[in-house]
Amino acid sequence: MIGQLDNFLTADEVEWFNWYWSVLPNKIDTGQRHRSMTHFDQPFFERIRSLLQQRILPNEEITTVNINVDYLPGGVHSDGYIDFEKNDNLGHTYLVPLAVDGDFATVIFDKTSDEAVTLNAELGMGDSGIVTYKQVGRHYFNLDDTPFDESIHKQYLTHLDIHSLRGLKVQQIQHWKIGRALVWPRKNLHCSANFSSPAVRDTLLVATKLC
Repeated sequence: MIGQLDNFLTADEVEWFNWYWSVLPNKIDTGQRHRSMTHFDQPFFERIRSLLQQRILPNEEITTVNINVDYLPGGVHSDGYIDFEKNDNLGHTYLVPLAVDGDFATVIFDKTSDEAVTLNAELGMGDSGIVTYKQVGRHYFNLDDTPFDESIHKQYLTHLDIHSLRGLKVQQIQHWKIGRALVWPRKNLHCSANFSSPAVRDTLLVATKLC
């Protein structure tokens, strides 16, 4: 599925996650965002985990829950497996805005990778935002030289070199709304649309596997 689930979180649930971010320890700075694991696998989180489990698509199990606070637009990457989940059947990513101060979007591309990879170096972003992703080049996806859509680049992706995007096609552009889950297969390449900093872009991210 590539689409959205409206009212994935209620207003009270959004407020709770915003509070939870404020008290979480061990936040890390990736170079594009501040991120914290939510300790979703701990007993005290059971009620929240059960709530989220009821909201995701059938036959999926939650493997990761993060809260993120972006301060720079990200590069193109997949949310594929890392070592500890190499044998999982990948499910979906659910990105749920918790606090925003503008019109934001996420761009989903056609190319896929079961492994967590990024084209950041290829796009001229270096290691910015890299935590668990493997850097790969155009050859990894056998990208051809088909020009990227200029109108999409001008409206959403001006932070990326259009020449480096050749060969990629956009599957969907998903617009943010507080409490709405943006959903795509974890293996699909995607990135944030460009935005000006400073900005308020706080999100809940849920990743799943098929079961």
